[in-house]
Amino acid sequence: MIAVYDILARPLYDEERRIEYPALTCMNDDNIANRIRVEGAEPRIFAINASQKLNSDIAIDFRRVLAEKRIDFLIPFEQAQEEILPNMKEYVSSEDADGQFFYEIPFLETQALLSETTSLVYEKKPETGVIVIHEQGSNRKDRYTSVSYGSYMASLLERDLVSQNDEYDYTVFVN
Repeated sequence: MIAVYDILARPLYDEERRIEYPALTCMNDDNIANRIRVEGAEPRIFAINASQKLNSDIAIDFRRVLAEKRIDFLIPFEQAQEEILPNMKEYVSSEDADGQFFYEIPFLETQALLSETTSLVYEKKPETGVIVIHEQGSNRKDRYTSVSYGSYMASLLERDLVSQNDEYDYTVFVN
């Protein structure tokens, strides 16, 4: 969505909050970063040009992250209704359903993510070996895509941090 990038690449002013947000720039693609140049723009946007191979790599990495239990999801909504929400002063004192819904939505969205993800079909293409993920019927994969892409970026950042630490030579001293 290059149009979204173009908006974020310029300073934004929020009239309601009276806050100006600084311009952001792309941190991993010079062609995109050079579309709009703003002095002092912070490199905070990670561009992904999706391909079948990249999507496959993301799916494999996400499966690994889930198998290693490296993501903690929120508890189910029903459990939150019993254990968490009744103990939240703001939730209990909310005067309307919209106010309560604000606190319920993270749990409901997490449930929707898990339901959506488990209903996807994973297929390995014999000719290329890539993993392709399909929706069934009218199901969607928007939440899956958002979380798996975010998880992939976290994995890349983690790998980068680990490789930076490899520059240091560790020695064991024994007395």
